[in-house]
Amino acid sequence: MKALGRIFDIITDALAVVSSTILVAMMLLTVVKVAMRSVLNYGILGIDQISGIMMVYMTFLGAAWVLRRDSHVVVDLVVASVPQGARRVMLILSSLVGAAVCFTLTWFGTKAVSLSLSRGVMVAAELEIPRAVNLVVIPLGCFLLGLEFVRRAVRLYRNNDATSEKFVEA
Repeated sequence: MKALGRIFDIITDALAVVSSTILVAMMLLTVVKVAMRSVLNYGILGIDQISGIMMVYMTFLGAAWVLRRDSHVVVDLVVASVPQGARRVMLILSSLVGAAVCFTLTWFGTKAVSLSLSRGVMVAAELEIPRAVNLVVIPLGCFLLGLEFVRRAVRLYRNNDATSEKFVEA
């Protein structure tokens, strides 16, 4: 089981690098677009559309890695004010709810991608691309995020010290 965990960590680490690379590429594309617009009074067709797609990919590819590192934004007013035992239960339950939501999104996202591919749906915009290109990363990212939520719940269940969680420092 530890080997599977290490493999999953390698995958999420690699996807975090991909996500970071997408962020840099998106920034560079925007700079090039603005520079060309300013200097040549002409932009590159489709940069805004591509940047939007890149934003979705960046978000869903990096989400599991962010959760593993507890680097996401949280509101911990309630969690930080309850005793350690209740805090642990709340964190486990919230992780399980998060996993359930992610796996539900994975299911419906996969159906949407499949339907989009079977119908040949295209995005009507500057660049006409298959809609599935925009959607495919959503079920993938949600599946990985759901697995990380399950791993988090198991870690919290096995570890009685719920205060070790970064975001519940009281």
